[in-house]
Amino acid sequence: MGIAERKAREKQIRSDQILESAYQVFQQVGYTAATMDQIAERAELAKGTLYIYFKSKEEVYFSLLINGMDILINLLEEAEASGKMRENPLQETARTLFLYYTEYTHYFRIFMVMRQEDMQAKLTPNLSAEINMRATSILNLLVCQVERMIPEDASAEINPWHVANLLWGAFTGITQLALTKEQLQARATQNDDLLCLCFDLIGRGLLSTGSELKKPDKRLQSAKGKRNV
Repeated sequence: MGIAERKAREKQIRSDQILESAYQVFQQVGYTAATMDQIAERAELAKGTLYIYFKSKEEVYFSLLINGMDILINLLEEAEASGKMRENPLQETARTLFLYYTEYTHYFRIFMVMRQEDMQAKLTPNLSAEINMRATSILNLLVCQVERMIPEDASAEINPWHVANLLWGAFTGITQLALTKEQLQARATQNDDLLCLCFDLIGRGLLSTGSELKKPDKRLQSAKGKRNV
């Protein structure tokens, strides 16, 4: 290993060390309350060393967000490679997404912070490009499963990208509801069942679309009849 390669490897190890420490601090006190001092202390580094690798707490946060998105992409790709997706695409997708939520809840909490407007304003162009690239990858993986569910005679009528966004919105909405109930100590629901039900209803809608397109719209016929009276 050359000197340049060794230095790059050491830099990556130190960066990973900082991110792991930041993850632990965010998990313990939350993003808002966390400070760079706490992260430096957990990493057993001088605060100045942190700023060599990350310019701000927000940059640390966005880098963790990218790590979390990579984990989800890997989970979806592994589920696809296992062949389970081919049997029941949307149900397996729902189970994989919920696995991510349950096994990596704190990464999911980090993701939810991103929805705050002030956080988005702090994104650098490079980090924004990295996050958008991964978000597109996640949606494309969902699109593949949606396309399996769309009947051939309805393929021209349904935009898989729109459905993939609908699935992602359902996932983030249901899991955000779970986190909110947890914070309020409200009665919990079976969120995995709720997510599977939602995806199942969307899947049934896709499967029935082909046959529905062949049927005349009774509401439209009724409206035409009234105009002709």
